[in-house]
Amino acid sequence: MTRLFHLLIGLLAAFILAPIVVVVVASFSARTVPEFPPSQWSFRWYEHALNQAIFVNSAVNSLWLAAVATLLATPLALAVAYAIVRGRFPGRDALQTFLLAPLIVPSIVIGLSILLALATLGVRDIGLRLVGAHVLITFPYLVRTIMASLVRLDPMIEEAARTLGAPPLRTFLSITLPLVRPGIIAGMLFAFIVSFDNVSLSLFLTNARTNTLPLAILSYLEFNFDPSIAAISTMLVVLSLTIAVVLERVVGLRKVVGA
Repeated sequence: MTRLFHLLIGLLAAFILAPIVVVVVASFSARTVPEFPPSQWSFRWYEHALNQAIFVNSAVNSLWLAAVATLLATPLALAVAYAIVRGRFPGRDALQTFLLAPLIVPSIVIGLSILLALATLGVRDIGLRLVGAHVLITFPYLVRTIMASLVRLDPMIEEAARTLGAPPLRTFLSITLPLVRPGIIAGMLFAFIVSFDNVSLSLFLTNARTNTLPLAILSYLEFNFDPSIAAISTMLVVLSLTIAVVLERVVGLRKVVGA
């Protein structure tokens, strides 16, 4: 039974990873169209992708957008998570459910709603639109991750600090914040990835002069079909793996998920 279980897990992992392997291998093709396996191997499409202004500029836009949205959402999520976990007030469960709504409602619906709301309010700045929207979609991931760390933190530790004369702010900064730092870091990394890879929300809020990398890739694929997109996808896979490794080294994935 154990062998059968391991076999099923292996088949499931192979099914999930097979498309990624195909894209990575195809990115090294020297031909003008993607092929698997490549008949000739080359790094030409990596060089081609890195020399395309549309990809470089949109990647810079995605990086600053993800960074700013994460930095703005983190303190808000920390305050909300602490209030929900440590607070005792009517409607706490309902508030928690409401704050996690962006995880349930389809992103395309959220994007259209934000577009209509901002148009009604007369907000025309593209950067402001994108930052506000991406704060909204990254916020639930941060709240959930930080809440997971706070739930595992024994309240008696904070109570002991207050009993010894530490004021609430000092207790939070010196005791609570260092102990939940792994959850905060993990949430920030997850939020950064979610913001960087977002398509459906950004689709409603960008214009031709301010584009994100996922939208630039979609636009490029409308008129081109070469391995440069596979090369970009491979670089994004490497970026995601690097973030996962950093997360494991810094805070530990088992600690984040509570295993």
